[in-house]
Amino acid sequence: MGMKKLLLIFMVIISIVLIGLTSRLHNNENQNAPKAVAGVIDLRQYDLHKNTVSLDGEWDFIPNKLLNYSEFDTHHSYSVNVPSLWSKYKLNGQNFTTLGSGTYRLKILIDDTDTILGIKTGNIRMSNAIYINEKRIGQSGEPAEDSTYIQQNVPYVAYFAPKKNELELIIHVANFDYASGGGIIGSIFIGDQESIGKLREGSLFYDLITIAAFFTMFIYFAGSYLYAKLEIEQLYFSLFCFMVGLYSLSHGEKILMLLLPISYEFLIRVQIISSIGSGIFMLLYFNHALQQFSHKKFVKALCIIGILLLATVMLPISISSYLQTAHSIYILIIIFYLLYIQTIAIFKRLVGAIYLWLSSMAILIYMVVATLNLNINLEIYSLPPLLPFICLTMLSLYISHRFTDSYLEKGRLTNALIRVDKLKDEFLAKTSHEFRTPLHGVIAISHSMLESNESSTLTMEQKEKISLIFNITKKLSHLVNDILDFSKLKEGELKLRLTNVDLYSVTHVIVEILSYIENKDVKIYNYIERGKIIVADEDRLRQILYNIIENAVKFTRHGKVEISCYEEQGFLTIEVSDTGRGIAPEHIESIFEPFRQLEDASKGTGLGLNVTKELVKLHGGEITVHSVVNQGTTFSVKLPVQTIKKVQQDTQQNKITLTKDYLPIAFPYVAERKMGKKILIADDDHINLKVLIDILAKENYSIIAVDDSRQVFEQLQAHPDIDLLILDIMMPNLSGYEVCQQIRKNYSSAELPILMLTAALRPEDMLAAFQSGANDFLHKPLDTAELKTRVRNLILLKESAETAIKMETAFLQAQIKPHFIYNVLNSILSLSYIDLDKARIMITDFATFLRSSFSFENTNSLIPLEQELMLIQAYVNIHQTRYPDQLEWEIQMEEPLTILIPPLLLQPLVENALFHGLKNKRVNGKVTMTIKKVQQMIDIKIKDNGIGMSQEIIEKVLSEEPTDHQSVGIRNITKRLKKYEKATFHIESVVGEGTTVILKFPLISDENEVEKC
Repeated sequence: MGMKKLLLIFMVIISIVLIGLTSRLHNNENQNAPKAVAGVIDLRQYDLHKNTVSLDGEWDFIPNKLLNYSEFDTHHSYSVNVPSLWSKYKLNGQNFTTLGSGTYRLKILIDDTDTILGIKTGNIRMSNAIYINEKRIGQSGEPAEDSTYIQQNVPYVAYFAPKKNELELIIHVANFDYASGGGIIGSIFIGDQESIGKLREGSLFYDLITIAAFFTMFIYFAGSYLYAKLEIEQLYFSLFCFMVGLYSLSHGEKILMLLLPISYEFLIRVQIISSIGSGIFMLLYFNHALQQFSHKKFVKALCIIGILLLATVMLPISISSYLQTAHSIYILIIIFYLLYIQTIAIFKRLVGAIYLWLSSMAILIYMVVATLNLNINLEIYSLPPLLPFICLTMLSLYISHRFTDSYLEKGRLTNALIRVDKLKDEFLAKTSHEFRTPLHGVIAISHSMLESNESSTLTMEQKEKISLIFNITKKLSHLVNDILDFSKLKEGELKLRLTNVDLYSVTHVIVEILSYIENKDVKIYNYIERGKIIVADEDRLRQILYNIIENAVKFTRHGKVEISCYEEQGFLTIEVSDTGRGIAPEHIESIFEPFRQLEDASKGTGLGLNVTKELVKLHGGEITVHSVVNQGTTFSVKLPVQTIKKVQQDTQQNKITLTKDYLPIAFPYVAERKMGKKILIADDDHINLKVLIDILAKENYSIIAVDDSRQVFEQLQAHPDIDLLILDIMMPNLSGYEVCQQIRKNYSSAELPILMLTAALRPEDMLAAFQSGANDFLHKPLDTAELKTRVRNLILLKESAETAIKMETAFLQAQIKPHFIYNVLNSILSLSYIDLDKARIMITDFATFLRSSFSFENTNSLIPLEQELMLIQAYVNIHQTRYPDQLEWEIQMEEPLTILIPPLLLQPLVENALFHGLKNKRVNGKVTMTIKKVQQMIDIKIKDNGIGMSQEIIEKVLSEEPTDHQSVGIRNITKRLKKYEKATFHIESVVGEGTTVILKFPLISDENEVEKC
């Protein structure tokens, strides 16, 4: 579609909107409709049988009184414009208050007194009652002259029979909640019964058609998302439609009040939720649909603001109504932002962007009119009921356009993928064949160097390295063969590499992984005995068992999964039983078909049961399933028991022999260096161990290597100073996960970092490693540079933790000096013989002091001021008991302050002040602490009459570098204060007269629950 055609469509839509708006306004104001003047409106020349007329104009108004017909003329009235907020009324030169009550009066002059007339109200906040010639004909809520009124601002229609040519219309209005003001905000219409009825029906029709349109789209897109879950934007769009439908239900004619028996306060909360919610979900929808043009930080900020505005729904109406304008501004900002990114999308020629722009324009017009409806006399049904359909039609065209393009693109990609898949198979096969030739050459050359007479000229280190090249190349050759076997899988020519496999180790690792990644109430029990050996392809066997066990866990909501095996008639049968929902008999035969899943399966199963079945067949076995619906399922993998040919081993089973001429290495292997960090390596693969030893030994680390997981615990007991453990996951006896879990019972992650190694590439293996307590994770084959970096970082982590612990211990010891404890204990002992009551009081104070001193967990956290003062008072009480009549203590604080300060911030300062005061032998020691609030700071002064300090000593105390004069406590206090903005620390002192410490700290309220500035 060309740009000119799109612009033409846009102009047509705008023209329709403008024509509808003009015709509506013209319909209300044509035929020279009369206006109220000086409290009187003359309708004697106006035909009320065909048209309604708004009673706009000048009304009489008496504030703060609800008067009847006879009382109105006894009070002074004011002429005000209706409709408008009464907060805009000028009464005696001043604006009327936003909250209050009042009485409106309008005299209506008519000719025909035989026709039934009707009145339709609009927006009258927040309650009203209408009287015609002293008779109440309608009301919404129950107005009163004080806050005892009952609010309910719902439009309604009232009919009456006029008996006079002069009608006196009295309206009582009260508002004591809505912050922007009350009064008659929307026009009041009068007409005969038929015209008023049509007006009411038109208003309801507009609301109902909008509600039906948006709720229909909500149901359609919500159902589509729940069924297919293709794109999250469908969910956002459905929720946007729901919110707009809810907005229409709670605004306009407020149909929600007619459908449900709810309070008006609840209705206002629905209005807030629907208004802000529609903006948020509209923003999220377009942000996802146009994410390449969206500004993520701006969208995130708008979402946070929207959530905060939504939270105001819990506030009383008298408070939340202050944010009415903020709500409107928020929605308009979102709409203009969306128009901005949609315009960019149009210029970037994004598919269907023009549809989004047109739909946003329709939403913008609708929201603007809805916003004006809340503040001025512009009814929302002034617009023709086309905007909802324009919006939904444009969005539907956009989604349809995208789906069509996506479908066509998928068709093209499918054809291309088929071609690429064929090319991939050919490339894989050719590349593998090309790899095989040079690998065989490397194998042959390295083998000849070890077997020929030339080996006699090689050193032991050279032989060792050539042997490593030989073995690694053999493994790489196996990898190439695996790639070739994979390419032959479709042809049924996959070959297995059978080895002796520890069945328990394989199943245990799978159980550990699934236990971590599945957050279900399912227990997995592994009843396979340790040391159960079977001849199989270890990788393929692991794939078989992982797929079956994962399926058992996935389809069991709560219960257990049991893994067991037994030998019978030359076959080893591995059973995986669950207590899940089971499989219907008609589905059992089809579950092994390719690409078949149960109808309610949510995702694939990795290799799939079809591949699992083929792998079992390759092993010469079979797989069967027995299931009972709602009771459980049992998969049985039957593998033939083959004669296990034991490998000829040396008498020393814990030795590695790379070649027949190479001297073996005994395990555990220990190579200590005096200054090097100590690393423990555990791996059952001797080649991997040797590679790790060589790499790390060059970095001057002390190395301890073991090939049995059980020896890890022995080495930890023998070498408690180990700095790092490198642990392989797949090991016999105990897996790496089990070892890690046992270690974490005695060592934290900072005390003993653990680096795990594995050849597995599943993300679940990494997750299980971290869940079991590992600090880091590396895949095999290892990259040398990456290994060195990770080892270095983990060792630095331990060093940092040790440093932090030492600093924390030093800080704590600085607060409680040993000689202070000894002196207190001696004082308590002495008092116990003289004055038992004082001894008990001193014990209580000492206990309070110790408890408060040790209660903090982090020197960077904040505690209430009251807690710090309690610690100080206990400390002072102890000294006053020890030095009766020699120490005077005073706290000057105008009022209790519920604020937060760093722990042990003031106690060391008071301790120093007491110490200085007691050293002055001329007079008794006196310490005064003054605490006061100065703006947003707390000002603390600690003054003593002690020996004082010279300016030189003060400068040294406050200097950055520690000196003999500077205590750990003062240095720690000044260091911690630097973390808080505007915090200051100052000392004033005069030798022989005393010292004053002045500390200023930012005011942090206890209610904020803040831990850092």
